[in-house]
Amino acid sequence: MEKKLTLKGFTILLAYYVLAATTFACKSGSEKSSTEKDNENAIEPSTEVILAPQNKEGFLKLFKGDSTIHRIHLNDKILYESLILKDKRIYNFIFPRITDSFLFEDKYYLKISYPIPFSGTIETTIPDCPDYVLTPLANGILQVVIYNALDLRAVDLKFNYLPSEKDSLVSSVYHFKHIIFD
Repeated sequence: MEKKLTLKGFTILLAYYVLAATTFACKSGSEKSSTEKDNENAIEPSTEVILAPQNKEGFLKLFKGDSTIHRIHLNDKILYESLILKDKRIYNFIFPRITDSFLFEDKYYLKISYPIPFSGTIETTIPDCPDYVLTPLANGILQVVIYNALDLRAVDLKFNYLPSEKDSLVSSVYHFKHIIFD
């Protein structure tokens, strides 16, 4: 989620920068200086603003050079992302879906599920919390109980995907931050 927000923020800032740079760099035709008269045959700067593609539902491929990013979106959220460079998969992230979360007494409960199927194993840890318990439930749901959670503002989850023998996905380590209170 942070990657998605950071990417959107960066894209917006880049668009504003390009727009501002072209606006301030251009002068009216009657106010040409002597250096501008010498450079009348120079190439004009482009005013085209390049925006990142909008999130679409379902499967999306982004190409740049010899790399390809595969993404699966649902309800404007990324469920899966994979980078393929020169026909070799570099990483794959299967993002969790938080199905339930609440604070009860001094414990924080969180239920995690994965909206897309996978054949490997995902090891889940919470590096910043020394006191937690992970319990697998039915239907691939993982329940997380974090103790002494009264001051907890966010949960930083770390996932380690371990592929099965016949898996097309590769081993990947990635992080996911679940915000509790802003």
